[in-house]
Amino acid sequence: MNFREMRAKLIATHGNFVFFPDDPEVSKVISTRAFTHLVIGEEIVVYAPKAMEEQLEEELEEDYEVVYGEPKLEGEYFISPFAKISHIDFRFKNGAEVLKNALRKPFDEEIPIIEEFSKGLERDFQKAMGEIEMGVGARDLKRIIDCNLLRHADGFSYETIVAMGERAKFPLPKTADERIEEGQIIYIDSSPTFEGYPLSFSRVIFTEQNERWIESLEKINKMYTHLGEFLQDGSQCDYVDTYIRKLGNFPHYSVVPCCGFYKPYAPGDCVIEENMAMTIIPSIYLKEGLIRVKRNVIVKKSSLEFLI
Repeated sequence: MNFREMRAKLIATHGNFVFFPDDPEVSKVISTRAFTHLVIGEEIVVYAPKAMEEQLEEELEEDYEVVYGEPKLEGEYFISPFAKISHIDFRFKNGAEVLKNALRKPFDEEIPIIEEFSKGLERDFQKAMGEIEMGVGARDLKRIIDCNLLRHADGFSYETIVAMGERAKFPLPKTADERIEEGQIIYIDSSPTFEGYPLSFSRVIFTEQNERWIESLEKINKMYTHLGEFLQDGSQCDYVDTYIRKLGNFPHYSVVPCCGFYKPYAPGDCVIEENMAMTIIPSIYLKEGLIRVKRNVIVKKSSLEFLI
């Protein structure tokens, strides 16, 4: 039984569930999108048109029953919050709480997938940084970054952000029609995905030697150096948040789940567990812009593994 089958069995303990192929969570419960309905209950059944048979037989790694035809869905089913309600013609309820339990953290088999994805993104991003020149437009830089990241990613959770100055401090900044010049803090934020696993990260570029900016960045890097001292299996999320938040008085979460999983959040009453994957979001707001270096980590038994 692979990790997708284990997750489907876990979902089934909460009741009947229906997934559709365009759902971002599908990759965590089935190895193919060559179907119309994945029905999880006492039995797990894949419904598909006969035209998809060859693809389904080639890609399906799980021991699920396959039916070529339309399901008869009687009773009430959970659906993912990502499901398109206009497509649904049976009784349903929101399955968000079910997924919070079933997608709390990666299984052991998923961690190598996430690790390899992260390594590829690191190389791709560094290559993109080598192509930056003074005077390049923010939108052009965004395209350079995206083109490089798509060597390993198959899409993005949200549009890559390249922003400077006050714009970078907006809650949801957009890449604008501006150019890189001396005296700027360039904020880059991206969320590439691979097979349903998103890795959101951010970096900053300084276009002048500014002592205050460098000191701020060094504070963030120092926090990451000591992160393993207070972020570990058994740590309270509020405790973790207190230490990260010492860097700056920022109004958002300091820790959020990553890779498409649903825990942990800090601040919050959760407890960190082994194998939890999370994005750390230290932020320092300056008059000249935003310094934020989001990184992703996996909590191992006695250490942290840093991802991009």
